[in-house]
Amino acid sequence: MSSTWFLFDLGNTVIKLAYERVLAAVCADASISRDELVELLEQPGAYRDMERGAVSFYEFYEFLCDHAGYRGSIREFHRVWSDFFDGVMPGIEDLLDRVRARYRVAFLSNSNEIHAEVIPTLFAGLFHKDEPLIFSHRIKSAKPDPDIFRSALETIGTTPQQTVFIDDLLENVLAARAIGMRAFQFTDARTLTKELEAEGLV
Repeated sequence: MSSTWFLFDLGNTVIKLAYERVLAAVCADASISRDELVELLEQPGAYRDMERGAVSFYEFYEFLCDHAGYRGSIREFHRVWSDFFDGVMPGIEDLLDRVRARYRVAFLSNSNEIHAEVIPTLFAGLFHKDEPLIFSHRIKSAKPDPDIFRSALETIGTTPQQTVFIDDLLENVLAARAIGMRAFQFTDARTLTKELEAEGLV
């Protein structure tokens, strides 16, 4: 087993996100449009702050009630927010098996308290018991902030030079490279597999 770690993002890298379905469900019970909601989620006190652990899920719910005219109950919103996932990304399980044959694997996700509960249960068969799941809200920092990468490396006990990072968002890939990791942007499993093969990594 190599001393190198593979650190995978989760959303739209390993697990397909149903972003539009969630937006539509929130808007159905709110007084703003989809585009207004997308803009609102970036505001202080909203989605990004929840990923950084700066606000709780309940505070985020209150924010949407106040700023988006959301009328659903906290229980209804919990159900909507839990319904964020559309299965496993095609081909990723085969690639994970190939990577696991040679390396240790961990996962690093910009997440929140609801998804951190749902993911390990809903996708229990996807993860091995000894594979760390590192969620942004728990370490109070979110990608592409370099602090989250440093915390993740500390958690798994390795260095940037001994880590390969995979993420669908280019800004996160560039941030990982900036601190010394080898990083690849995920578009689909087949393309990524070919890139890793070309680098002699799988």
